[in-house]
Amino acid sequence: MKPFVDDFGPFHDKTWINASSIGAMPRVALKAAEEAIKLNLQPYRLSEAVFVESPKQLKTALGKLIGAPEEEIILGNSATYGIHLWANGIPLRKGDEVLLVKGDFPASILSWLYLRKRGIIVREIEPEGHALDVTDVIKAITPATKILNATWVDSFTGYQFDAKAIGKSCHEHDLLFLLNVTQGLGGQPFNVSKHPVDAITCTGYKWLCGPYGTGFAWMKRDLIDKLDYNQTYWLAMQGDREMDKMREYQILSNIGAPQYDVFGTANFFNFLPWTESIKYLHEQGLDQINNHNAKLVDQFLTGLDSSKYTIHSPQAKEDRTAIILISHREPERNKTIFKHLQEENIFIAFREGLLRFSPHLYNTTKDIERALEILNKI
Repeated sequence: MKPFVDDFGPFHDKTWINASSIGAMPRVALKAAEEAIKLNLQPYRLSEAVFVESPKQLKTALGKLIGAPEEEIILGNSATYGIHLWANGIPLRKGDEVLLVKGDFPASILSWLYLRKRGIIVREIEPEGHALDVTDVIKAITPATKILNATWVDSFTGYQFDAKAIGKSCHEHDLLFLLNVTQGLGGQPFNVSKHPVDAITCTGYKWLCGPYGTGFAWMKRDLIDKLDYNQTYWLAMQGDREMDKMREYQILSNIGAPQYDVFGTANFFNFLPWTESIKYLHEQGLDQINNHNAKLVDQFLTGLDSSKYTIHSPQAKEDRTAIILISHREPERNKTIFKHLQEENIFIAFREGLLRFSPHLYNTTKDIERALEILNKI
């Protein structure tokens, strides 16, 4: 099997170990992006069928990736898009309670906080360990609790919780379990048919290697049907009608996910290349990608000089994700080290005072060797 990196770049002697901020697109996506531009350069090629087929093909690819039917996929432009639908569309009454996780990424927190104005109780669970577990959830549940919204892999710590166990516990207590899988899906598999989860949301431009401004959500059909949210995108309301019949105004009900797609679903510049990226990831196999990333993480953690650095992300192999956070023993030097790495053409993220490395399939052992060489010389 040829190396994944052969399908990416060229990177011109730059090393990007920062998939948790934005992922590199494979070259097959570039070809699709070029085709999308040509459609606007030559609009006579832009048939009405393209408006229908481009979002449909993307939904098919995403559904295949997570083990869901395409009709349950909602196209968005970020992970926040899905959370915003949940926070504003799931029927809640005054006194109902939503549980969040203290210290979670802002996208999983902010949309819910506005519900307090309506008398909804929004409370944050503070995990006793590094990551949320079943005990934390059970202790937090009250008779008023209706929803748990959490992030599967924490971008600030690299820790991941057991989504199956927590989902099972939520359903045993009649809670909706809503999951942000942004920092996991693409680097590892997540199949909604094998997890007791009611909905997921995900950004498209990180581990899923799509353009910026992409994302999607999935919800069980019964949850989609319960949403009470005023979204009436005209193209979704066309249903199966031809484009020459637009002024027969009608509000279609019970059409499922299409009602909540982001406006402008024939987003050629973004959705055509992202479709190719998703197909590429699926063809490579998320299990194989996960194994590749795990080897790079192991190489990094094994080779890092422990006399100089403290590791803040999981170290046990069974707990690791593809997100690594470290600090120099003198933490005040971290920002300088971050800048020095940039000067050496190694690009990572600086988050909450820590150095964050997140290798993905386009990274190689040489990338990790180079980063370690510079870090360990400091």
